[in-house]
Amino acid sequence: MSPGLRRGFLAVVALVAIVWPALLSDFSRSLATDGLIFGLIVLSLVLLTGFVGQTSFCQYSFAAVGAFTVGSLVAGHHWSFWLAMPLGVTAAAVVGALVAIPALRLTGLFLTILTVAVALFFDRFVLAPGTWDSYSGGLSPWVVGRPAFLGVNLDTSYRFYLFVLGAFALCSLLVWNFRRGKTGRVLRAIRDAEIAASTLGINLTAWKLAAFATSAGLAGLAGSLLAVSVGSVSTGGYDFIHSLGVAAVATVMGVSSVASAAAGGLFLVYGPEILRRLHVSPQWFNLVTGALLIVQLIVTPDGMVTDVQHKLQHLLQHRAARRPARAGEVDLAVAETPAGARGEAAATRPVRTGGAQ
Repeated sequence: MSPGLRRGFLAVVALVAIVWPALLSDFSRSLATDGLIFGLIVLSLVLLTGFVGQTSFCQYSFAAVGAFTVGSLVAGHHWSFWLAMPLGVTAAAVVGALVAIPALRLTGLFLTILTVAVALFFDRFVLAPGTWDSYSGGLSPWVVGRPAFLGVNLDTSYRFYLFVLGAFALCSLLVWNFRRGKTGRVLRAIRDAEIAASTLGINLTAWKLAAFATSAGLAGLAGSLLAVSVGSVSTGGYDFIHSLGVAAVATVMGVSSVASAAAGGLFLVYGPEILRRLHVSPQWFNLVTGALLIVQLIVTPDGMVTDVQHKLQHLLQHRAARRPARAGEVDLAVAETPAGARGEAAATRPVRTGGAQ
């Protein structure tokens, strides 16, 4: 896709994302807002799994660090949200780096077991009532109100949606620039061949730590925003099952594409709502996601969104290749005409003289 066409497409998407929610109800706007927040968690997996090739089933644990840091500081210690949020993101990034230390030399099943153990450690110990109630809130959830941004109160659903949309767009642009620049090339080299990347002088330890920390920081930002969106922070919303669900949806959509973040987040929110409209219990959503995961692994191993992007790019390249061919058909026909035939045609043309007839 050409840069001009890409910019035009993104402009249309941005216009729809800004205007369309203004026509929806408050409930629908809140769903769209939560979809963008969940999209940030999917985006954290795009960075970690799609770019570096590292598996993680504890992204909601990182989100919990951001959410409970904001909840405990804002509701428990009366901090400003704008001071608590950066601290929550930083705390999540630090936890991600600590998880990355034992994961540096692990791949495949062993890395999966490690991240599952981290998620269960948060579920059963850190966030369990009675372990650290000053942080988790114990049996009572933290209540967090919506702040003001640049003098504008974010108490309405549309204003808060626009704020979350801006945060999601900024993070997506950041990850996209990582992919297109030198950072993306280094991360892909580590993903494809670690030994070769190490031979080229790439510091695998530093880059993996940075990738884990950045991915965890994105998830922590999502947790911080989710605390404000819901208005409360409780342990039930950040368990291991949520991490499994977001990992499955990210795989279905395609972890190698930044666009999968928005698609995956909206699917996580609107999927149960669609089932509810069809008079089907939302509890079947995990089963539907599992079935889609099986179909995706068989039909489109790269992911649904990634597959659509590849087909669209192939179609545009095919049309672009045909267009100059049509313009050059006349020249090609002249070039393929035998020289003798061109001479005979020139000889049979009437010759006009300047004298009177």
